[in-house]
Amino acid sequence: MPKPPLVTRTGRPKDPAKRAAILDAATSLFSVQHYDTVTMEDVAAKAGVSKVTVYSHFSDKDALFENVVSGVSDQIMQGLSGADCDQLPLRERLSRIGVAFLTVVIDINVAGLVHLLPAASRGNRALITRFFNAGPARTTAALSEIISSAAARKELIIDSPTLAAEDLMSLWEGGLPARIVFGLVEPSTPEEIEQRARRGTDVFMRAYANPRK
Repeated sequence: MPKPPLVTRTGRPKDPAKRAAILDAATSLFSVQHYDTVTMEDVAAKAGVSKVTVYSHFSDKDALFENVVSGVSDQIMQGLSGADCDQLPLRERLSRIGVAFLTVVIDINVAGLVHLLPAASRGNRALITRFFNAGPARTTAALSEIISSAAARKELIIDSPTLAAEDLMSLWEGGLPARIVFGLVEPSTPEEIEQRARRGTDVFMRAYANPRK
């Protein structure tokens, strides 16, 4: 008599809503507390789930933090993709990307997360590396690719696409994220964000635009 087929039991499917709640809670906590002081119990309580549920989605705090940073990076990348249009003149194209970039990075939770991380994780090189690779490195790479293409079309004169991308992001941001974190200014309106993005782009173009184009 043939044996009945083996039935493989799988665990209960993970609830994406709970995962999102955990990530939202972790983002909020990491933005106002040092990394070392945030516990998985804190995250579970703020998310309204059990600690077991948190661990079912994320193996440890480092993995949770990396997913938080990746989520922020994904927001920036989606914004860049949604705002980008290679049919536009370069100045307008970069300005639109700047608006999308600033909209994410000056969010109070994102700005707080970036501001507190270096002091909170001093000495933890692995954590800093995970943060950098999941966030800033992805954004810089995407923007430097656009700048490199513009240089290939002779629209820009640059010596390093990566350094030029970093220059442009610094011109967009300035000290605004820090002032928001310290409560020195109110969050920017969409009109103020657009004005800031355009001003940063204008300064960038004055520095790098090919005068013969």
